[in-house]
Amino acid sequence: MTGWRDDLVGEARQDVAELDAALGLALHHRAYVEALLDPRGRLFQRLEYVGDSILDAVVLQSLVLLQPWDERSLELLSDEQQALVSDHALGAAAGRRGLPPVRTFQASVHRLADRIEAAVGAAWADSGLAAAEAVATSLVVEPGLRRHARRGGPPRAAGDVRYESAARACGHEPVERAWFGAAAEGGSPRRRLAMVGTAVLEAATSMAQYVADAEATEAEMSAARRGSTSNAVLAARARELGLAHAHEDQDERSVADEAQALVGAAAMDGGTAAGLTVACAVLRLPLAPGPLPAPADR
Repeated sequence: MTGWRDDLVGEARQDVAELDAALGLALHHRAYVEALLDPRGRLFQRLEYVGDSILDAVVLQSLVLLQPWDERSLELLSDEQQALVSDHALGAAAGRRGLPPVRTFQASVHRLADRIEAAVGAAWADSGLAAAEAVATSLVVEPGLRRHARRGGPPRAAGDVRYESAARACGHEPVERAWFGAAAEGGSPRRRLAMVGTAVLEAATSMAQYVADAEATEAEMSAARRGSTSNAVLAARARELGLAHAHEDQDERSVADEAQALVGAAAMDGGTAAGLTVACAVLRLPLAPGPLPAPADR
């Protein structure tokens, strides 16, 4: 150990060692470690807010890869995602991976679940997006999906010029064209990808908000995110990107779905980083993949 870790003794040293082992990652910045060990205060809430959205995006991408492309599995997708990120499931993950105990107060199951989400957020802020995905996968995705056989993968669909052109305009070069063809199909395939896209759009917004305003609370960021990812905003951008059918009388929600499906297709095609690139282009937000400078707030 180097730096501030050398000064730790007794329970503090033990707690940090247990946290490192549980995350599979030694966080660089002491403020993040302290926030996870004593889960109160603004920094913890902000990390939990960002981590929650990153975790949702990672979980949904994993579920789509595991499920067949049929109507019944689409109906189950949201239920399975909610089950994997429920307080019960995340609280169990905290115990299973041996997160150190909260010594300052009696933590509820809900607070233990928040610690898992905050750990994903801390990994992103401290070490970048890949680290956050690794923490989310090891703590939640792999244990939760062991019972699934892989039956999914890319859909059987041809490519689509509209969606592929929009992806390129947003900074992603399509690799597996079937993902973009599925987004163009409408119906069940588009709704599935729109679910992924919604999660990635929320993650992109959360990350950008965290970076832009160090004073914003979780509640303030949540309210701002709803406006940034509204149907009106997404529909306007979908039309600008040429995703709306000019000859069809589409309502605002269905046009917004096309923007969400575009982001979802990019995420499934190139991973979370590609999805975030497209999401930030759609929302006209700065990309914030992390890591970030050491935090000054707690």
